[in-house]
Amino acid sequence: MSEKNMQEQINELNRKLDLILERIEEQHRNREEFDDLVSDLSIVAKDAFHQTVVTLDKAQVDLDHSGVPMLLIKLLQNIDTFYEMLEMLESAKDFMKDLSPILHQMGLDAVNKMNEFEQKGYFDIVKNLSQPDVIAALSRTSKAIAEIKMDDTLDNKSLFGILKQLNSPDVRKSMSYALRLLQAMTKEVTRDA
Repeated sequence: MSEKNMQEQINELNRKLDLILERIEEQHRNREEFDDLVSDLSIVAKDAFHQTVVTLDKAQVDLDHSGVPMLLIKLLQNIDTFYEMLEMLESAKDFMKDLSPILHQMGLDAVNKMNEFEQKGYFDIVKNLSQPDVIAALSRTSKAIAEIKMDDTLDNKSLFGILKQLNSPDVRKSMSYALRLLQAMTKEVTRDA
């Protein structure tokens, strides 16, 4: 081998050795930085643990130390569940954000419709229906309708039999009342239209 080749190989070995030494130095610096980080984190963790113990003691919370690792294990086992729960909460928040203008508009529409009904007098009708005498009359009417059933022997009357019943004062009074009621209802309907 020539001296020149040998020198080139020595130079190449020196260059590779320099690279290896640089890598070793870099790993050494990284290890020192990591050790410093672990040291700092252990100080912070000890302080946080101490503060937590003091806070729990002040709150008179008795903590079973053997349960803490189990709790951490359960938390770690269910990390996917917590992630899904957070996703659902974000989705619900977005849904409520999208739904609130719709609910607002529905409320406005309901108020406008109620105003329209009040102007047409529908609530006056409802107020009248809540009067005690109207309620009593409706109760009597519904009771009579429930009690009286169609009967072939009683309701299969001749025209003369019906005219004879019309002559009764009770029937005339009821028919007169029914006619007045129909007239009043017709008046209300035409007034609203």
